Amino acid sequence: MAQGNKMKTKANLPANVKQKKKQGQTFNRRKNAPAKQKKIKHMEAHKLKEIVSKAVNQNIEEEMRRRAYEGQTSFSKVQEVVAKHHKSKETNSEAGTSSMGD
Repeated sequence: MAQGNKMKTKANLPANVKQKKKQGQTFNRRKNAPAKQKKIKHMEAHKLKEIVSKAVNQNIEEEMRRRAYEGQTSFSKVQEVVAKHHKSKETNSEAGTSSMGD
């Protein structure tokens, strides 16, 4: 059964009830010096951290390499050939003396 048509109307508040005031901006931006976004600040901080960590890691790696190769001497190709030649002569002479001595 039909209940009838009633018009719905919005109720207006009484005039003496206080309305909420609109808050102003928390930070005023100037045209010549706009404020940076938070994301940009975080990205810049992240880049600085990456640069510092890369530099530290590079220094650590160089120091480790220096310590690892501290006792070793580096030869040129010619020096390596000469060293091999002398080693082979020493082994041949030792082999010859040990067989003769027995």
